[in-house]
Amino acid sequence: MLHANTTAPERHGRKVLRGVLDLRPVPAVAGHHAPAVSQDAAALTEAAKIFKFRTVDYPGAAMSLVFNRSGSAAVGVLAFDPGSPTSPNTAFTFIDGDYRLLAVPSSTMSIATAINGSGLIAGVYQDRNGVTRGFAKDGEVYTTVDFPGAHSTQVIGLNEAGDMVGDYLDALSVEHGFVKTGGAFTPIDVPGATGTGVTSINGAGDIVGVFSDASGSHGFLLKGGDLTTIDFPGATGTNAFGLNDSGEIAGFYTDPAGHNHGFILADGAFSTIDVAGAASTLVTRIENDGAIAGVFIDALNEQHGLLGE
Repeated sequence: MLHANTTAPERHGRKVLRGVLDLRPVPAVAGHHAPAVSQDAAALTEAAKIFKFRTVDYPGAAMSLVFNRSGSAAVGVLAFDPGSPTSPNTAFTFIDGDYRLLAVPSSTMSIATAINGSGLIAGVYQDRNGVTRGFAKDGEVYTTVDFPGAHSTQVIGLNEAGDMVGDYLDALSVEHGFVKTGGAFTPIDVPGATGTGVTSINGAGDIVGVFSDASGSHGFLLKGGDLTTIDFPGATGTNAFGLNDSGEIAGFYTDPAGHNHGFILADGAFSTIDVAGAASTLVTRIENDGAIAGVFIDALNEQHGLLGE
């Protein structure tokens, strides 16, 4: 789940969208090596896709992360002074070149995680009692989204119909995914997983997400009731984060050297996505036209939002 502290302590738990995404700074690395894969695994991969990237950096902020885009609009989170208790994570929008902060009511911190073509925005905030809650913003109206009976809730993705997905923690702090359609919540748990989070939903209602088990983190696709595990060949961990209406999946993986790379999975084949010179690249969304959004960490260990076409 979400943690309001922007410091970078030892990496013994995920602090931003815990269980789904860990974007705390990591030590800069020299060199950038792709993981070794077997001959069979290599048949499932393609050469790296080529994108024209542009950065999204909120003016004056030391950290900007982008989680989603829709056309000329993007949403994410910033911190002016990461690690300072007086500089909380704050949700922002970037629409037609204009940056704006989101003033989520009663929040002490916030993250915007999703936006659709109608301008509906979803995300996560922490209230004044320290409880993590989801939110939706339709026009100027904010609505809190809480999974019934949960100790905390995060909304991570939504589709054009306004259906939402995310994760929640139960009374034992076990992570579960969910789908919200209209006013109805449906829990999602991958069989045998120690934790499940749902990250994206497309127009057909298919979902992708991440689950953890004894061997690490894995992506998954749930389509028409059929569950498929997603593991990038040779990776030590895989996160599926975005899904478009064509069934293309975007996400990121960790190679054996500990470097993060973005990926796209289309027609059964993986393509690696790396920003040139970056220490890490994470792809969080893929739109129906193939445009992507995400985050990269540069050689100075600074975090930037990115858009790619």
